[in-house]
Amino acid sequence: MDQLAEQLQSVSKNNARDLVYLQTSKGIYETEEDMWFKGYVLDAQDFTPSDRSKTMFVQLIEDKRDTIVWEKKYEIENGFVNGHLFLKNDLPEGTYTLAAYSLHSFTKEAKEFYALKKIKIVKTISQKTDVTPVEKDSILHFSTFAEGGKLVSGIQSRLAFKAVNSKGLPVDTAGALFENNILLQTFKSSHAGMGALTFTPDADKKYHIELSEPKLVSDKKYDIATIESSGKILNLLANAREYLLFKISQSEGSKPEKVFLRLQLRGVVYSIATGMLKKELTIKIPLKEVPQGIAEVTLFNENALPIAERLVFVKQDQKLNIQTKLNKSEFITRDKANLKIKVTDENGQAVVAHLGLSVYDAIYQNKQDAKNIQSHYLLSTQLKGNIYNPAYYFDEKNKDRKEALDLVLLTQGWRNYVWNENNLKEKSLISPVVFDEIKGKVQLVKPDKKAADSTPKAMILFAADENREQELMMTDAAGFFTIGSKNLKIGEGGYTYMKLMTPEKPKYQISIKDNSFEVINNERKNKTIIYPFPEIEKINPKEISPFIGRESINKLKEVVITSKKKGQVFRDKYIGKLDSLYRIQSPTVDFFCPLTNYLNCPRCKDGCHSSDRLKPVEGGVYINTSRYVWIVQCHSYLNDDRNEVVYHYPNLTEAELLAFFNMTMLEGYYGKKVFYEAVYDEVTSMDSTPDYRNTLFWKSDIITDEKGEAVVDFFCSDINSLFIGNLEGVSGTGLLGTENFEFRVRKKQK
Repeated sequence: MDQLAEQLQSVSKNNARDLVYLQTSKGIYETEEDMWFKGYVLDAQDFTPSDRSKTMFVQLIEDKRDTIVWEKKYEIENGFVNGHLFLKNDLPEGTYTLAAYSLHSFTKEAKEFYALKKIKIVKTISQKTDVTPVEKDSILHFSTFAEGGKLVSGIQSRLAFKAVNSKGLPVDTAGALFENNILLQTFKSSHAGMGALTFTPDADKKYHIELSEPKLVSDKKYDIATIESSGKILNLLANAREYLLFKISQSEGSKPEKVFLRLQLRGVVYSIATGMLKKELTIKIPLKEVPQGIAEVTLFNENALPIAERLVFVKQDQKLNIQTKLNKSEFITRDKANLKIKVTDENGQAVVAHLGLSVYDAIYQNKQDAKNIQSHYLLSTQLKGNIYNPAYYFDEKNKDRKEALDLVLLTQGWRNYVWNENNLKEKSLISPVVFDEIKGKVQLVKPDKKAADSTPKAMILFAADENREQELMMTDAAGFFTIGSKNLKIGEGGYTYMKLMTPEKPKYQISIKDNSFEVINNERKNKTIIYPFPEIEKINPKEISPFIGRESINKLKEVVITSKKKGQVFRDKYIGKLDSLYRIQSPTVDFFCPLTNYLNCPRCKDGCHSSDRLKPVEGGVYINTSRYVWIVQCHSYLNDDRNEVVYHYPNLTEAELLAFFNMTMLEGYYGKKVFYEAVYDEVTSMDSTPDYRNTLFWKSDIITDEKGEAVVDFFCSDINSLFIGNLEGVSGTGLLGTENFEFRVRKKQK
């Protein structure tokens, strides 16, 4: 028994990693809006907030052309990211993917990628319901799956089946099982093209299935799983809150044998039972210490060889129970809403939880998105392959959700469990793609073995904002140094500047390059994107829009801001400061003769005057001698055009300016932005300025108190519509939960 536990947990120890989930403020956005999002970085085994990674790399990708339209770094604080990005006006309409990567969640070995959120971007929201009809498909994939992995002759067995079209979407089916071409029993799918039937197979007989629905395949015959002449099978009898009950059976005439039944969940072995199997053996596995999720139950023979396996979802009702209570069920425009939140566990005990809340106009809900925090962590990230509408199995309104989820696991197969022992062995070594730290080196501009020394070099790290702290950094003896999350935070919302504190001669320079996103783009092309298949919408296209009397918004087509100041424009104000310092120091080889006012006079350069040559002044007027033809004396020329010019110092690029001052810069974490919350009182509520906020409230860091409670207030806008509230979150012990509420806003009667 120790051996069975150790052989699994030894490989799972090498897979310490994180799973990332993204919650957005809504599902559909218009261009020129802010997209607010919350990143959850949770331990892959126990779903507790993880502090392994410090930096989250975020991209917004246009799906149609696979084009990156946004990529920035965000700080991970105790397992969470509070982020936002701006959607530019020139973004084309369509589906976009918000993707997130971190040190311990994005590795080379992982073949699948889960940390993403699909959103829709439009120019202007439409009142019409966007319904995409399901295309008829002449291709049907029909498969059968024996419980435990195989059918054994003479032992009653359960056979699950699944039907999907060429796009992987479910197809409702009905048909019959034939034994030697004689009808044995009829069946039909019970959920999303899946179902199961029970019969006693006979290895000496032939079986096939014929489908009566859908009609397009009614003339086809489908073989069933292979029937073994002898062996053992594993059958789940009961899945209760406190225990699992299994029956193990073996063929008639088989010798009694000691067997082992192991239950593991996310790489941790929680139970190993043993017993003597004669013909049948019933084993009850307690679930008191087992957390919620997909468990793999494996049957081993006396030689510790696996002979049957089964996936089971345990404690489906264990979650964060989030209760919400609004002070009203209906509000008028600009009304104040008060929301009380109460969070408990399945036993009714108060829970301290970290929640994200968004309240928005229901027309911006993306009904095609079937992902939430529960389905993401408990189902989608635990199985290989895309799952159809996984949120269905965590919605208590669906009375058949437990039976339906069991069919999902029966038809997925235990080999698709990401924590299966063989799958873990494939990932025994973890090779990160991105890192929290950036490596750099201080070295001579012109390498010289004689001039080089092994003394550590000093640098000052600072931001353009003079009110922020500065930091002194030292290299090692070879000149190497490391930029970490603490250093990137210095330049949050802008850049972290690094100035080298070394003598002018010999001249050293800072060599550093951050190619994180380049590496990400190369690696993500090798991953299979795992995202739930959306529920097939059954919406009447003539359905009335949920909102009433939306006012039209007149937008200015274009606003152009111009500057009277001419010259270079830098992306950071500190670069502009460096440019001013550069010009004050007059770093130029140009000169003028004070006697003649000639600029760069070739005769003066040869020393024909005793007067010293002077540096030109920015904005000064001089005589340009570049077109003159000289004869003998300094004052003789064949061109009588004085050719006066206004002198300007050469314009240096940002890179040249930084090199001039022996500096470099790195983009820091993307800056935090405060969500705008309108506040109305007796005076401001009468303000005639229209308020068209479609997202009334967003807060990514609501933390309940020791009583499991939290209270938030927000004000309605001038939009009279149906509004939706979405709450998602996690506790410190890894409990997950989600809750939705809705209310109406009516126009104030005059």
